[in-house]
Amino acid sequence: MLTLPLVTPRLRLRDFCAGDANAYYQLRSGAAFGQHYATHELTPTFGAALLQQFIAQQQATPRRAWQLAITLADSDTLIGSVGLRQTSLAGEAQFGIELGQAYRGQGYAREAGAALLHAGFNPLGLHRVEADTHAANLPAQRLATRLGFVPSRQAGERRILALALDLPGVLSERMLLGTQARLSRHPGYWQLATPAQPDFFFGNLLLADQAPLDRAAWEARFDSAFAGHAGVQHRTLVWAMDEEDCAARYAHWQAAGYEYQEASALLLTRDTLQPAPLPAGYTLRPLASTDDWQQWAELMTASRDPAFDEAGYRRFLAGSQRRYQALEHAGHGHTWGVFAGAQLQACAGLYTWQTLGRYQQVATAPQARRLGLASGLVSALADWGLARVPRLVIVADAHYHAIDLYRKLGFVSASREASLCWWPRHKEPA
Repeated sequence: MLTLPLVTPRLRLRDFCAGDANAYYQLRSGAAFGQHYATHELTPTFGAALLQQFIAQQQATPRRAWQLAITLADSDTLIGSVGLRQTSLAGEAQFGIELGQAYRGQGYAREAGAALLHAGFNPLGLHRVEADTHAANLPAQRLATRLGFVPSRQAGERRILALALDLPGVLSERMLLGTQARLSRHPGYWQLATPAQPDFFFGNLLLADQAPLDRAAWEARFDSAFAGHAGVQHRTLVWAMDEEDCAARYAHWQAAGYEYQEASALLLTRDTLQPAPLPAGYTLRPLASTDDWQQWAELMTASRDPAFDEAGYRRFLAGSQRRYQALEHAGHGHTWGVFAGAQLQACAGLYTWQTLGRYQQVATAPQARRLGLASGLVSALADWGLARVPRLVIVADAHYHAIDLYRKLGFVSASREASLCWWPRHKEPA
């Protein structure tokens, strides 16, 4: 839910009230205001009905529409309105803005729009916002472009632009970070920040619109975006792979200490699931006790990439455990374990949010590999998750053998996502 008012250096965005009627009519009556509106939409009667609609939206439970008054911070003068209206699709909304003629050309629309969009992505958890403009309304399209929208489709005389976080891997990770994370739009990239877990590489990253080739420029962007974020010592960049992406293309990054990875985000639905049984003699249940979580930490530490020092990785796991337990407490899912007696043999998390579920950290103890535990675990969790949401996503190294396991279970490729990550390398104590 949004906490109002939203305050920017020059503006205050607040709910409308009945006392705004005259001022709202005046800002809609300028000669240039209705250039792309039908004649009846400029009448006092229509304006009054709109204002009543905006006020009525405030009483809805849960609230799904926010048409806010744009006022000058120093005088409360009404200069326009800006709105987000959630659609029937979870995480999606429509955006619109109107500004009085006397206040155009001064950056107010961009300032108000950026503030409401930021609030829509945080804390409303939106991942897609569309702006519906008349094809001839070029100023509105230029404003949308400055706010980060890109052309999406055209319907008759309407041109639709979209501002969307639509890579399944990053989108699902962001969903599971919940209110801990902050999503911000900048020219050319998204920033995902998780201040509560600064050493989580994929919770503190830049999602580039295009493949990042200029290392110095992107390092400067990352350092600027995360200036003041205590504890962020790494740099992580993610982007949707294109046909030219390959490790050789980023040799100059790797020479500077970056790790280049290619990942596949795979989706599973009830229609594609190919179940696999858990072998006999094992117990599947959510982690619950302190001992369960200690075994989980030991299994994950033993399975880590040797490039990660143990002390730093254990700090990361401690933060992940807190996050997973908070998600479990909120009813989003569990981290599950496959046990032989009291001994943890394999583990995986599955957490759901809105219409999507995300697997987290699938791992098997070395002595229990090639016994079918991972297949049985992922399959059993799929049955649990698909009873709650229509789609599940898992992200796997595109060149790792586990991806074949997931495809046999019915997962299908949804996107290819590449990343570059640099972090300080520390030697483990002897």
